[in-house]
Amino acid sequence: MLEAKTVLQYNPVSRRRGSSAVIYTRVSSLEQAQNNGSLEIQKKHCSEYALRNKIHVKEFFGGTYESAKTDGRKEFQRMLSYVKSDKAISYIIVFNLDRFSRTGSSAAKLSEDLSKQGIIIKSVTQEIDTSSASGRFQENFFHLINNFDNQLKSERTKINTREVMMKGYWPYTTPIGYENLNKKQRACYHKLVITDEGMEIKKAFHLKAEGKLSNVEIIEKLRAKGIRIGKSKFQWIITNPFYAGYVTGNLVNGKLIKGQHPPLVSLETFMKANEIIKRNNRIGVPKKSNHPEVPLKVFAKDAKSLLPFTGYEKNGYWYYKLKETAEPVNINARKLNDLFLKELAKFEYQKKYKAKLKKLLLEGLKNKIVSVNDDARSIKKAITEKQARIQKIEEKFLMDEISKEMFQEYREKFKVEIQKMEQQLPDTSFNSSNLEMAVNKCLNIAENLSQAWVSAGFDTKQRLQRLVFPEGILYDKKKHAVRTLRINALFAAIPYLQRVVAENKNGDPLKNHQIFNPVPGTGFEPARPFGHHHLKVACLPISTPGQLFQIFQELFSNS
Repeated sequence: MLEAKTVLQYNPVSRRRGSSAVIYTRVSSLEQAQNNGSLEIQKKHCSEYALRNKIHVKEFFGGTYESAKTDGRKEFQRMLSYVKSDKAISYIIVFNLDRFSRTGSSAAKLSEDLSKQGIIIKSVTQEIDTSSASGRFQENFFHLINNFDNQLKSERTKINTREVMMKGYWPYTTPIGYENLNKKQRACYHKLVITDEGMEIKKAFHLKAEGKLSNVEIIEKLRAKGIRIGKSKFQWIITNPFYAGYVTGNLVNGKLIKGQHPPLVSLETFMKANEIIKRNNRIGVPKKSNHPEVPLKVFAKDAKSLLPFTGYEKNGYWYYKLKETAEPVNINARKLNDLFLKELAKFEYQKKYKAKLKKLLLEGLKNKIVSVNDDARSIKKAITEKQARIQKIEEKFLMDEISKEMFQEYREKFKVEIQKMEQQLPDTSFNSSNLEMAVNKCLNIAENLSQAWVSAGFDTKQRLQRLVFPEGILYDKKKHAVRTLRINALFAAIPYLQRVVAENKNGDPLKNHQIFNPVPGTGFEPARPFGHHHLKVACLPISTPGQLFQIFQELFSNS
């Protein structure tokens, strides 16, 4: 519709007098600028075009790499300023219209504006008479096609990059502390090694995990070793799971994927360092009133409006309330705290069952990982079969047994199927020693959970409650009851397993109670063994080591 409107509104303008021009050349990347000679080829053909058409070239612009996704590039803007100010310039000569711009309708509008000033864009490879409405329409069409092609390339790049990341490769700039021995290869062939600089950063991680030195003091130690980084860069390093051997990012929706690169520090050291960072970040936060009487503020929400509670004091008594709601909700802080305390008590266990609970939790987690590994092998086998089918149709195509159209159709079909299977491929590399560490931590906390919460200070209370209920709780005013949104997987399993152990003293309860099987549908089901039909229990859908990693993060950053 835009192009049709442009044609209907087209008004021919008188061109500038004279036959002077500028030549604009560009490539998209530094590698192209350095290696493929395209800039020289563009300049040569543009100069020959000007000579054939008796056009005097007054100036050359570009000659470098600039993305054409936007028209804000520096050299491009410098060229536009020049041609607008020099009234002798009648033409901008480019090798192809996609060298001028790939912004689609924006490029068409820019071209129209230049035309009104008497400046015509000349493409060496696309002869268009822009003095007519149909010629302007053709030019606009080329701009749109270039933009569409740019978007397709961008989508393909995202898909390919995501695919590479799902396999554990890092496709971006090599982080500080590492060196890529195969820089000019594709990401899946990169070989990252830890440098001497990386060994110093490793020491910085350990210093941070010990908690004895501040960020500034550690940064000074790094600078003394020749590693000059600022506070924000240091924070980025310490909080980046890449250094613990994992790959993550927006393209993979924040999923933690076991990387193909060597980890700089252990998972335990990484967790400890990040806990120190979080703890320090909480210190000195302005306008934060940590009243121990209302530890559930923000954490607790109204079940109807889903708005968080705040706390206030009146006549020596503390209350939770909602701000600015049509239906006000107020509750005595002690009453809501008592309700929450009862929820915590449900995850405690008798000490005599500790050894058996530990055994069952570990076996359940290990069995789940075995199941995940089996699934991974099945998916890999299916991928191999699809790849073999692609090879077969390639052979048939080369032997003229099938048409090019049929070959392309089936090849793309199989590639899409392979891509979907690779996305379903779980992360199968996981250090089983971390399982025992997490289970021990969980059982130690759960043993006297309610009393630990009562006797803790404000910050520790909040860490404990978010550890067990990562998404907070809901308070139902009408029923005067607490509902929980999600439970940390390991804590959720304890009440059920304790009951199983008590009922099966002489047997092997795990054989009859596979608590770590994935749940059909949404993955969350009411936890009937606990008697809480409102609970969404995280222990049931543990299906990948990546989800276990998330549980460990909760354990070691909140406890």
